[in-house]
Amino acid sequence: MDDHIFDADGLIRRQKVVEAGVADDHLLRTAVRDGALDRIYSGVYVPPPGSLSSMAQRELHYRRKVLAAAGKGEGTKAVSHQSAAALHGIPLLDADLDDVHFTANRPSGGRRQDRACVLHAATWEADETVELAGVLTTSLARTAVDVARSGSFAQALAVFDATLRRGVSSEELTEIVLRGGRRHGATTARRALARADGDSESVGESFSRALMLGFTDIPLPELQREYSTPSGEKIARVDFDWVGRLVGEFDGRKKYTAHGDAADAVWREKVREDQLRDLGLIVIRWIWDDLRHPERFRAILIRGLRRAGLL
Repeated sequence: MDDHIFDADGLIRRQKVVEAGVADDHLLRTAVRDGALDRIYSGVYVPPPGSLSSMAQRELHYRRKVLAAAGKGEGTKAVSHQSAAALHGIPLLDADLDDVHFTANRPSGGRRQDRACVLHAATWEADETVELAGVLTTSLARTAVDVARSGSFAQALAVFDATLRRGVSSEELTEIVLRGGRRHGATTARRALARADGDSESVGESFSRALMLGFTDIPLPELQREYSTPSGEKIARVDFDWVGRLVGEFDGRKKYTAHGDAADAVWREKVREDQLRDLGLIVIRWIWDDLRHPERFRAILIRGLRRAGLL
């Protein structure tokens, strides 16, 4: 289909294209039947997200779904929770990319679900909403607090880390948590905010820290310590550091796909690790699958700490 029928958000809105005479219902139905388009909401279509094999594809598809749903129904609701996080570009741990979440500015009414949309009832202050992509959306800080209150400690820590990294102050987040009083999930949000750190650079690093906090026999590391050669040449900034003796690195796939050829990235990581070992450091690594099995992750930490004489 011609590119000009898509709007700036990559959506095809039936009313707009039919009125402009660039498409009709038969063309849209045929495109859906042939797999050229996906109907993601009533009267709204998008290009198919391929096999949904990559997180980037799924996130893009979900963002478009949020924008499509935001154009329907009452205009007094704000996109919120993980849906607002998608519009803000906040990475989440175990994000739900199915339902679209909204919040209505009223003190009661509970939570209602209609098809793929969830409507929460909760008041907001004037500084807790912004306009993104033309739709009313909870602010970055309010979004983080909503996500934190509705998930696990690890999810709360990850969203607060990411929000602090984006420049939101701990004081602003604390104020919004306090405004919510004893709302469901407030205890989890307060615990996570007390441990949040904007130096944590990825969801995987935040998840790692959340697990470490739950291991009573694991000393907590310093984040993002920098190391240089004796001549002053910078070697690396490491994810986790235990008193200059043990370095811990979370290996997320993006580390090897973000900059050029994956094989080159693996080689650069090897050289970097060798340089750290030349400084007398012990280096340990873990991946997502280790974090999904906490006892395995704990065993990796224990072995490294023992080798470094720290346990």
